[in-house]
Amino acid sequence: MPPVSTVAPHSTRLSTALRLMLPFALAYFLSHIYRSANAVIAPDLVESLGLSAADLGLLSSTFMLAFAIAQLPLGVLLDLLGPRRVNAALLLIAASGGLLFALSSHVTTMAIARAMMGIGVAASLMAALKAMANEFPPHWMMPMHSIMVATGGVGAIVATAPLETIVRLFGWQAVFLLLAVATLIASMVLLVSAPEVKNPRRNTSWCQELAGLKSALSHWFFIGVGPAVGLLQGGFMAIQTLWAGPWLYMVVGLNRMQVGYSLLLMAAGMVAGYLINGFLGAKAPKWGINPIAVALTGAGLLLVTFATIILMGAQAPLTLWVIYGFFGTSAPMSFALIGQEVPIKYVGRVSTSMNFLVFSIGFLFQWGIGEIIRFCTKSSYSLSTEHAYQMAFSITWFLQLGGWVWLARTTLLMRRLTLTKST
Repeated sequence: MPPVSTVAPHSTRLSTALRLMLPFALAYFLSHIYRSANAVIAPDLVESLGLSAADLGLLSSTFMLAFAIAQLPLGVLLDLLGPRRVNAALLLIAASGGLLFALSSHVTTMAIARAMMGIGVAASLMAALKAMANEFPPHWMMPMHSIMVATGGVGAIVATAPLETIVRLFGWQAVFLLLAVATLIASMVLLVSAPEVKNPRRNTSWCQELAGLKSALSHWFFIGVGPAVGLLQGGFMAIQTLWAGPWLYMVVGLNRMQVGYSLLLMAAGMVAGYLINGFLGAKAPKWGINPIAVALTGAGLLLVTFATIILMGAQAPLTLWVIYGFFGTSAPMSFALIGQEVPIKYVGRVSTSMNFLVFSIGFLFQWGIGEIIRFCTKSSYSLSTEHAYQMAFSITWFLQLGGWVWLARTTLLMRRLTLTKST
């Protein structure tokens, strides 16, 4: 009698993948709406609440700060409790934050609500990746990761012209009421529909994880790649999730519908970038190309595009913003190498630590851009709105350039190391 195969048929594996991915994909889809909504509702917040640029930057950036801080204990929680339970529980915090934001009119309360949203969606991608890594072979991870991040990009698309239509018809408060309800449903779907991940626990504790964190943060890959990706992606996120909207509204002079449409095209460029970069990330090693070199090239083109937008100011065509969205997905390709370059016991901590850097630096950029604009328009050396935005964006660009140079240095060192090993 022939042995019974223990390998599940491809169709069964695909069905299981869909059952596992779809509930997590819904949560990640919503997380991008939370992240990007303020770019559309910024004019409403300024007009209805009388917020300054600094207030707007602080109000929006608390989301990223809370998201970043939540990354630190996330790896342990996912290991101890499993991705399904952790993500579903955190989504309840996000729903509460959306409800509080909709019912508030004071900046401090709204900032707390944004922080609750950031904590609530902090596990959306990491929980999905954890669940998939436990269930599927390594060669499935890159395409599944690409599909997940593209789903988030679709959420960013919804947070543009479609969201602007809801705001125009029902007001910005209605957006967050709807988000709160949708997030509550997503939490229930995760609990009811997502299959339980097999053996999610491992023998770990908070003390062991914290002791290992020092080793993870001193690993050469984190030091060589983490700060660079943090600066490049943190700066991009600060622009994409907030300041692109006010730039188009205040500098270019577009109306609300035009701003929503422009942000939609920019988000569509992001989705295309996620899919193409996912393909390149999977194929580059087979072609003998380091994925970091691909990320470095795309990040360089991102900086060229951003510099052109800054220099052209109000005359910058919409096409540049679409290209900016496309290349804004390049730097995170470096995450694909963590599993290859970092010992398996440190992969989770290096991943969440890099995510912490991205979002904490994104917080500083979002808040800092608002402060620079406020200073440039209110000081004795008062600049026009356009010049104030150009100044703030230029400082962001120079800091991102420093990240690109650091990543180029790391890429060169990795190439030399590879050549040395081969000889």
